[in-house]
Amino acid sequence: MKKFQFHLEKLLSYKGQMLDSEMMTLAVLNEEMKVSQEKLLALQADLDCCCRELEDKMLQKTTPAACQLHVRYKEHLKLQIKQMEKEIAKLSLRIDNQIDTIKNLKLETKSLETIKSSRYDEYKKEDLKAAELQVEEFVSTAKMMIRSF
Repeated sequence: MKKFQFHLEKLLSYKGQMLDSEMMTLAVLNEEMKVSQEKLLALQADLDCCCRELEDKMLQKTTPAACQLHVRYKEHLKLQIKQMEKEIAKLSLRIDNQIDTIKNLKLETKSLETIKSSRYDEYKKEDLKAAELQVEEFVSTAKMMIRSF
């Protein structure tokens, strides 16, 4: 019997490569998210530190210029925190979209693998039937030869 050949093997291979590529993209996005969250935490820590320093300077004798400098720096940090939160929200949306893409590719790949499996099962059944027919032909030929002697 001929060797099993799945005609959609190239498509299955392509979908597998696409899935690997999309998984790598997701890993990169997750790494970007991790870095952005670390930056956000650092900015929030800087803001807390700045607030504490301002309170300490207010309790001590300080100049209005120094207070104004701290207030401006505090506002700058708040602006950076808002920008980082927007960036994290965008990254989160991109990650969600990437996960949806991966789910769709996995479904497509799984359906192709299911088709391949069912076609292989059909191939095995046909092979088994062909082998049974060969055995039957052999047995019937042997019986005929025995009767002819």
